[in-house]
Amino acid sequence: MTVRMDSCMLSDNSSCPFYEDRFTNDSSGLNDSSWPACSDGVPGMLFSAYFQAAIYLTYSAIFVVALVGNGLVCYVVLSSARMRTVTNIFIVNLAVGDIMMTVLCVPFSFVSTLILQYWPFGAPLCHTVSFSQAVSVLVSAYTLVAISLDRYMAVLWPLRPRMGKRHAKATVAAVWLGALITAFPIPAVSSLKQPSRWHHNCDRFVCEEEWESQSMRQLYSAALMTLQYAVPLCVLVFTYTSIAVEVWGKRPPGEAQDTRDIRIARSKRKMVKMMLTVVAVFTICWLPLNILLITWQSCDWLSEWSGLPYLWFACHWLAMSHSCYNPFIYCWMNTHFRAGFCGVLGCALPRRKKRRRSSHAPPLGRVNTCATYVSVRRAPRDRSLTRIEHAI
Repeated sequence: MTVRMDSCMLSDNSSCPFYEDRFTNDSSGLNDSSWPACSDGVPGMLFSAYFQAAIYLTYSAIFVVALVGNGLVCYVVLSSARMRTVTNIFIVNLAVGDIMMTVLCVPFSFVSTLILQYWPFGAPLCHTVSFSQAVSVLVSAYTLVAISLDRYMAVLWPLRPRMGKRHAKATVAAVWLGALITAFPIPAVSSLKQPSRWHHNCDRFVCEEEWESQSMRQLYSAALMTLQYAVPLCVLVFTYTSIAVEVWGKRPPGEAQDTRDIRIARSKRKMVKMMLTVVAVFTICWLPLNILLITWQSCDWLSEWSGLPYLWFACHWLAMSHSCYNPFIYCWMNTHFRAGFCGVLGCALPRRKKRRRSSHAPPLGRVNTCATYVSVRRAPRDRSLTRIEHAI
């Protein structure tokens, strides 16, 4: 079992806690009258109507919020030349990955697992959807790594040449290429199966992975979990710990700081705080599902626990909900995104507050509307620091 988004959503009886063993085994002792009619749905489902209703509402909320929120992020960045910085290019790619996850994971989870309880979309989509779901998760993880490395270089080596937009777009392409290569085996092993007599009698199928051996399945699962969660998390912890030490570390005694240095340091801290929040949310959302899947694979007794389906859906919902949170983080912690969201949604309150604050500022503060240009005029030699402040 892996962290692939919906490796269990397609009712794979070998890996998902949705069916009772008496229906998915050979069941040769049962006559045809013992089986429910095709119109009654897959036998052995463990969920009550109230639980299914709760699932419908919570997954629908994920779909709407994630689609609208990440769509706003893409629009705000792409519609403003000022917003198209290197970091925001990565943020747009992260939003695209979340949109892809939302579109390809939530609806198919609804239809195949909760509504019809079998795979009705045919063999081509069985290969395509399983592959796309894995790619979307890997894109999100790899993009977070790319952002952390860009921030790491900007903060710890501020005098070195910064990553340009062309280099950022090449990095985004490399992220997608790496995700496609990592997930490439999935469509090759995905196929339609009929795990029970009910599926044979009713001509119903489930979409699952069929490997040559269990050892190969476990090897790829371990590799995918490592590349999608463990390695990115280690990189994120290292880079942002180093950044935090550099940004919040104490100044050497006797070192003076002018207004420009303070302003650049404040901008760095704001960006680092926002990205640390993004990483923390990523870790919190995905950690329970990873722990559950590792435990499930290593402990046979867990499959017999009656509460496993409910625990799995709770962890799965938390992982899926990760696609909703980033737009709220950007709006909360970044004034440019907040202004862009308000411009799209038509709210003028933050602008009035900004004008009210500016009316009490000293004359120099009103003239100093763009710190980048002021820094260039005052200190033309510090071009590297100027670029850092503008990018942040």
